[in-house]
Amino acid sequence: MNNWQDAEQFADRASEMYEHGKWADAELALRQALEIDPDQGDWHFNLGLTLERVGRDAEALSSFEQASRLLEDAIDPRIAAGAACLRLGRFSDAVAWFERVLKLDTKIELAWAMLVDAHASNENHDAAETAFYMAQDALEDQAAPVLVAMSGSLLTRGLAERAVWCANEAMKKDPEVPGARLRLAGGLVATGQNQRASQILLQELREDPGNIPALLLHSDVLAESVRASEAMICLHRVLELEPANIDAHIRAGQFAMNDGRFEEAFIAWGLVRRLHPSHPVAGLRIAQTLLSMQRPAAARPHLQEYLERMQELSTPEPTPEEWLHVAELLLASGEPALCATQLEQLIPSLEDTHSLKVKSLRLLAVALFANNKIDEGASVSRKVLRLESSCIASMHNLALASVKNNRYRSAWGWVRRGLRQDPLDNDLRRLRSRLIWESIGKFFTQMSKRIAGKRK
Repeated sequence: MNNWQDAEQFADRASEMYEHGKWADAELALRQALEIDPDQGDWHFNLGLTLERVGRDAEALSSFEQASRLLEDAIDPRIAAGAACLRLGRFSDAVAWFERVLKLDTKIELAWAMLVDAHASNENHDAAETAFYMAQDALEDQAAPVLVAMSGSLLTRGLAERAVWCANEAMKKDPEVPGARLRLAGGLVATGQNQRASQILLQELREDPGNIPALLLHSDVLAESVRASEAMICLHRVLELEPANIDAHIRAGQFAMNDGRFEEAFIAWGLVRRLHPSHPVAGLRIAQTLLSMQRPAAARPHLQEYLERMQELSTPEPTPEEWLHVAELLLASGEPALCATQLEQLIPSLEDTHSLKVKSLRLLAVALFANNKIDEGASVSRKVLRLESSCIASMHNLALASVKNNRYRSAWGWVRRGLRQDPLDNDLRRLRSRLIWESIGKFFTQMSKRIAGKRK
């Protein structure tokens, strides 16, 4: 038998194995065929499809690239290469592949849809919108897949109402277009229409019980509806299908924390950390759960590691809320000095009118007092009172500072001022009682000294 006939037989066997889901046998047969005749672009393409089915996207991409070189005018290998790049997170490369397809034929709906997706995944939403409008010009009618892709971009930008419109329009054109119902449900959740979103997701899951994005989104809807146990059932289903699904573990950690089940949250965030060692907040969440479990010493290394990562990474810049939250955790873990350092970096960046300014100053005062920097803490409490004259916590802090400095008259002044503001404040009332007893004690001490002096 001639070599080319052997190669054809291997290729035919590969097709048969592929049809029966025997991916390893199909791969072996195709490689044997290509070893005989490596210039068959169709065989390279089929090998790519086979590798794609078993999740070997990098190898599949290599086969699609080779097929594209050999089949200069073929559309399918180029679309497959772009799709592989999307799965691999190589979004700029994906854009380039889809643009090559559209140079060959501007009427390919799928290429336009995936180009919008690629731009959106690359966080270039202006380019995604431009591609969307270019598709409208190039195609005879609005294409349902392109509308679905645009809906995803709009959802990412928080433009939920427009996203819902795009998803609805896509379903009008093609009720079975992939992804439309999921995007519609996502938009409805974002606009507070959870009940309708739940109905759509249940319909999606009846038709496809293993739809992982639908299960994850439905778990969010159920959690927001205070149906935590049902939300966890959705997550368990996801983890049955994909035990390493990091999104499911993240949600499990969040739901457990919200429900006060801190040991479960600790386990879930630990799994997130194991699956994604560089996850931006897993370490912080582990520290939170440890603090909630009254284990401050165990939380400290995680907080310090998170701080180091914050300082190393210039982007994304932590928000003031994130800085303040970390400072609160540092103080709770017994690190007042680090807490104060954090706040001293944050506070100068906040305008006096910023909603977090007073809260940050109050926390800084507490951290300084805890670090035995009494005068500095008192100075910060006075700043708080200049911004918020009715702040009882600052009056209490100043009274305590005066007591520690043996300035009892000043302490009495701050206590009286605070109790005029709120006569029922327990901290100030306790401090007043302490001052009264100390005054009584001083009185009897002085009387004892006088009596002793008269006897002499």
